[in-house]
Amino acid sequence: MTENNQDKKKGIKKVSIAMQGGGAHGAFAWGVMDRLLEENDLYFEGASGTSAGGMNAASLIDGVIHGGNAGARAKLNDYWRGMAEMAKKISPYQLNPIDKYNKYYNLDRSPGPMIMNFLGLFLSPYQMNPTNYNPFEDYLRDFFDFQAIRENKEHKIFLGATHVKTGRIKIFSNDQFCPDALMASACLPFLYQAAKVDGEYYWDGGYIANPAIYPLIYNCEATDIILIQLTRTHCSEIPTTHAAIQDRYKEITYNNCLVREMRAIHMITKMIDDGIIKDPSVKRMNIHLIKNEDAFRGLNLTSALNTDWDFLQMLKEAGRSTADNWLKAHKEKIGTKQHSLDEEVFSNFV
Repeated sequence: MTENNQDKKKGIKKVSIAMQGGGAHGAFAWGVMDRLLEENDLYFEGASGTSAGGMNAASLIDGVIHGGNAGARAKLNDYWRGMAEMAKKISPYQLNPIDKYNKYYNLDRSPGPMIMNFLGLFLSPYQMNPTNYNPFEDYLRDFFDFQAIRENKEHKIFLGATHVKTGRIKIFSNDQFCPDALMASACLPFLYQAAKVDGEYYWDGGYIANPAIYPLIYNCEATDIILIQLTRTHCSEIPTTHAAIQDRYKEITYNNCLVREMRAIHMITKMIDDGIIKDPSVKRMNIHLIKNEDAFRGLNLTSALNTDWDFLQMLKEAGRSTADNWLKAHKEKIGTKQHSLDEEVFSNFV
């Protein structure tokens, strides 16, 4: 009996996860995963992520390897708790006490971020931090079991990064999983020096793969992919202030690569459904989307640098609630040929 037949007999639903980056906003995806991992019939074969999505993906795969779904929940919680505690001690991106009390989680009124933003207008990371010291890298080195992930064949990880010299996408998979690859996926070029991996230099993957879907299609058996989207696709009003224009510009940039990939998947899916593509080797992928733009209402992109624990917990709970509602509405469609959900998903992108 094949593994797929065994999965069906046991009622196991095999899925892959794709998670967008977004700094502290990645705590929403943490909440989504925390709820999904409570479903014991969901088997997480692969995870693709960029930046914060890459950290979530690494926590998911590391945790699943060592302790199944419960282990992944614990690993995700430990990652976000540890990062918040570290940032509280050393990060200049802190809320001012009044905003924290009023639960205003944007950083546009906090002195530390204001100073850093001003300095960033004139100084690059190579000038502000010539030794390239980054305690976050030390934290990652101690947190993940890199060898276990490199050696594991059942659960696959894919981290997206941008190759600085060519502008091309780079995907780091299990056999390349290392602290440098994680740093490359999350390397914001105005905050950090370019991350060096095997003699090549990389920036944050969000500029070109946020996240990359195709590695999950080509390298995983699962035909169901759950996409957790953080960056809004549509805006209801034309931005008119400098800050709002900048935010919208970044949203379009961070979503552009995902929109193009989803359009390509939609085209292939429609050709399969219409009988134009009959090659059985071409898999029909079922794409599921979990997003909640209301959870980010009132937040601008400065909040993506806010690692205040109360803020992270708020986003986590929003993610859990969103995932719970999604499971009630759509879980039965995982692993089936109910394609109506695909049209609902693709309508966000095409």
